[in-house]
Amino acid sequence: MKQRLYIFSDSVLKRKANTLFVETVVNENEDGDEEFLENDKEDYLIGKEEIIPSGDKKYIPVENIDSITSIGSVRFNSRFLYFLSQNSIPLHVVNYRGDYSGSFIPSERQFSGSVLLKQSAAYKNFELRLAIAKEMIDASVHNMIANLKYHNNRGCELSDVIEYMEEYRNDIRTCDTVDELRGIEGIIRRAYYESWRNIFNYPVNFYKRIKNPSPDIINSLISYGNAIVYGLCLNEIFQSRLYPEIGFVHEPGDGKLSLVYDIADIFKPLLTDRIIFKVINKNILSEQDAFVRNGVCYIKKEAKKKYAQEFETKMHTKFKMDGKNKKVTYKRVVREECYKLISFLDEKAEYNAYKTRW
Repeated sequence: MKQRLYIFSDSVLKRKANTLFVETVVNENEDGDEEFLENDKEDYLIGKEEIIPSGDKKYIPVENIDSITSIGSVRFNSRFLYFLSQNSIPLHVVNYRGDYSGSFIPSERQFSGSVLLKQSAAYKNFELRLAIAKEMIDASVHNMIANLKYHNNRGCELSDVIEYMEEYRNDIRTCDTVDELRGIEGIIRRAYYESWRNIFNYPVNFYKRIKNPSPDIINSLISYGNAIVYGLCLNEIFQSRLYPEIGFVHEPGDGKLSLVYDIADIFKPLLTDRIIFKVINKNILSEQDAFVRNGVCYIKKEAKKKYAQEFETKMHTKFKMDGKNKKVTYKRVVREECYKLISFLDEKAEYNAYKTRW
């Protein structure tokens, strides 16, 4: 089974025959901070269980790789990108702060002119776009509330914020524009993040969501976790016939993959947020796993690896999905989300975005 490859060290990526050649580069970070130069024992992580020990050079069979997520700085040439394109392997880049920087999408993708036309027409059709956007945002809010209900049932006092979010959720269906929808979603998400301090078992310096730059470990973990989810969603969109450039909640634009952000918003509460709750409450990570420099919080390399391992474990965990006879993984659920949207565009079925049962 193909798995995601995470690269945490500064590395050179090359093609060697039909294998991926990874060579670690040891040099000083331009900021001169020793925290960026940690010499950990593992610099490469593939999937849930297999960890490749660090060293100067590694050869990885290309047939084992589903996608590459680079956390450290990577160097490569056009021949390497052609190699990725030939083997349909996306490359996702996350910077040192943990923010999503962008992706390389192979040209060898499943093109569909009919899907492109229908997806574009749905975006241009005001009522159709609004209906899709409402369903996506409603699912995202449902999944956020499900997280709070879970912890509320386990002794965290969250009933007031749940009620507050439910009231605003009722307004989603009556919105007249996508801008109004985004405004309501922003109000709900702000209350959601502010309630997190009641969920953590340990005192953590986190009061609200702040991006670019993140000032504390929780904000940095949110950005880092979301970046990994963006890569996952882009992988599954890439495997379907949808076009990541045409979204419905987020506005399309030059260099923007708006559909990736649309679908990611549905799953971030179930992936990014739940993993953060786990690593903090089980003391897997703490504020000691990050440092602040010039007002910017950086997650240490070993902490990034631990988070990635938790993400992979969650991605491989199977659970029963409504309407399915067999258990599925979150990766499959994200793929199904793409197929549901295609069926809706083909006028074969209603679009019901994924809402967790708990």
